[in-house]
Amino acid sequence: MTEHPTVRRHSVQILAALGWLCTATSMAQVCTREFAPVCGQVTGETTTQTYPNRCMLKAAQAQHLFDGECTHTTPQAPPQAPPSIPPTLPGSTVDAHGCIPSAGYLWNPELARCIRPWMTSVVTLQVAAQRRSCTALVEMQCLQVREIESGVPPQKWQALLTEIEGFQHIPGKRYTLRVRKDRVETPPADAPDTRYTLVKVLP
Repeated sequence: MTEHPTVRRHSVQILAALGWLCTATSMAQVCTREFAPVCGQVTGETTTQTYPNRCMLKAAQAQHLFDGECTHTTPQAPPQAPPSIPPTLPGSTVDAHGCIPSAGYLWNPELARCIRPWMTSVVTLQVAAQRRSCTALVEMQCLQVREIESGVPPQKWQALLTEIEGFQHIPGKRYTLRVRKDRVETPPADAPDTRYTLVKVLP
C-alpha cells in the first residue's frame, strides 16, 4: 500500500513539532517544592531575595550568598573621614582656610572666618551696670563700656552711641563680653562708624 504524499508531509511536521517540544522540555529546569531557603542576588541588582531552594536559585540565575532567608538589610558604607583642609600650595593666593592673604584676609579662629584685621576685630568689652544720658543727634540712654586688654590698665568708661547686636542689658548688672567690632566704611551721617556684635558673655 502506497502512502499518500500529503499524509507523509503531515507526519513529518508532527514528528518535528514533537521533537522540538521534547527538546524544550529537556532544557527547562524542573524544581521540587522542597523548602530549604537560600539567599541570593541577581547580577546587576542591588537587593537580595530569598529563594525556596537552591534549584529555584539556579533557575533564576542568581548568585548564592548564604543558606537561610535574606535579612533584607542594606549594607552600610564605612564612615568617611571628614575632608581634610588642603595645605597652602607654593605660589597660591589662598591659604589653608580659604583666605586670600594678598587681599588682606586672614583667618580668625574665634570667629571661624576670614577677616581683614583693620576692619574687623574681637575685643573684650566691659559693660557698666547702669546706662547714662548721652547725646548724639538726640538725647538718649547709652551703655557705658570700656575695652579690657591683658596687662593694660582699664580705660575710662565711655558712652556707646549704639547698641550691641545680640546683647540684652539688664540694669544693675555688670557684664564682660567678647564682642566683634566692625568698622563701617561709609556710615550714614547720623550713624556711628563702628558696629558691635556679641560673640559671647564671659563669666
